[in-house]
Amino acid sequence: MLILLASVLLFGTAADVWVKRQVLSTPKWVAASDKILADPKVQEALSTYIVDQIYSNVDVQQELSDKLPEGWKGVAGPLAAGIRTPAATAVEKILSSDRVLKIWHTVNEKAHQALVNVLEDKTRVGSTKDGQVTLDIGEIVRIVGTDLGIPASVMDKLPADIGQITIFESSSLAAIQNAVKVVNILGPILFVLIVALYTLAVWLARGRRRLTLRNVGWSIIVVGLLLTTMRRLTGNYINSIITDPQYSVAGKIIFGILSELLFDTAWFLISWGAIIVAGMLAIGPNRIATWARRTAAPVLNADRTVFWVGAAVLYLLVLLIVPSPALRLWWSVIIVGAVVALGLEYLRSRSLAEFPDVQFDVDVDGVKNSVAKTWTTIASRFSNNDAGDHVAQLQKLSEMHASGALSDAEYTAAKAKLLN
Repeated sequence: MLILLASVLLFGTAADVWVKRQVLSTPKWVAASDKILADPKVQEALSTYIVDQIYSNVDVQQELSDKLPEGWKGVAGPLAAGIRTPAATAVEKILSSDRVLKIWHTVNEKAHQALVNVLEDKTRVGSTKDGQVTLDIGEIVRIVGTDLGIPASVMDKLPADIGQITIFESSSLAAIQNAVKVVNILGPILFVLIVALYTLAVWLARGRRRLTLRNVGWSIIVVGLLLTTMRRLTGNYINSIITDPQYSVAGKIIFGILSELLFDTAWFLISWGAIIVAGMLAIGPNRIATWARRTAAPVLNADRTVFWVGAAVLYLLVLLIVPSPALRLWWSVIIVGAVVALGLEYLRSRSLAEFPDVQFDVDVDGVKNSVAKTWTTIASRFSNNDAGDHVAQLQKLSEMHASGALSDAEYTAAKAKLLN
C-alpha cells in the first residue's frame, strides 16, 4: 500500500516537474518556441496561415488588377489564385530570416509571460474571468506582405488584430489557477514524502526487504511508462481537436517539442527503476541470479585495481553511448555512479565469498609489468627527443660562435641558459 501511494504521488510529481520547468518557465518555453519555428512542417503550416490572413484582409485580385494594363485586367482573378501557393513557399523562406526569428522570439516571450501571469493570478486583468492570452504575429504578417510586394499603403489598412492567435481562453480560470498554486506549493513536499514512503515500505518489510526494494524499482518503471503513455494520448487528443488537416502535423510537432521534458522525465524514472530492479535481481538467491554471479565471478574476483579501472572505463563508455536522460544530468550521473559502485562492491565481496577459487587465467603481475615497461619506453623516447633537441641547439650555437655571429660573452650566456 505504501509503494502504491508513493507511486501515485510520484506520477503527480513528475507531471509537476514538467509543468513548473517547462509549461510555467518562460525561458524554457521560449527556447522550445524557437525550436518549433525551425521545423519545416511548422514553417509550412505557419506560412499557409499567414498567406490566408493576407488574402482574407487584402483584395489581392484588385491590387493586381490596378497594376495590370487595361487589356489584361481580366486575368487578375486567375493570377491571384495562381500565385497563392508560390506565395506560401516564399513565406517559408522569409520565416527563416533572422529578422522574423527575433520577432517570433519576442512575441512568444511576451505571450508566455502573460500566460504565466494569468495562471498564477499575478494580474487582475483577465485573471478569473474571460481570461485570454494571444500570440501576436501581426508584425510578421506585415513583414511578409511587404516582402511579397504588397504596397505599404495597403498593409497599413490591415486590421489591428490581424495575426492574433489565441493560445489560451477560458471563462472559468479559478480552478486552473488554484491547481497551479497547489502544484507550486506541494512540489517539494511531495518529493520528500515520496522518498519517505518508499523508505518506510522497505524498512517495514523485514525479511523481504530485497523483494520490496525490487518492487519499488518496478513501480518506478511503471510510473515512467504511464508518463510516456499519457504523453502519447495527450498528443493524439490535441491532434484530434485540430479540425484543419493542414495544421495537424504541425500541431503534433509542436506538442512533441513542448512535451520533451515530460518524455525525458519518464525515461529518467525508467532508468532509475531499471537500475534498482537489476541490482535486486543480481543479488537474489534464485538459480538464475546464482548462475549469473558464477558466470561473472572471474571478472568480480579480479585484482582490485584492474577491476575498478575496468568498471570506471565501462561507466564512461555507458555515459557516452547510452542516451538516457538519467545520464545527462551531472548530479544524476554522480548518484548513479555511486549506487553502481556500491552495488559492484557488494557483488564483488559476495562473489569472493561464494566462488573464491574462480579467477581469470591471466598473469595480472605480468600485465602490470608490461604496462609499466611500455610507459617507461614512451617516457624515455620523449626524454631522448628533448636531449636531441638540446644537442642540435648547442651545435647551432657553436657554429654561430665560430662564424663570429656570437661573441664569447653572448655564446657563454646562451649556452648556460640552454643547459639550465
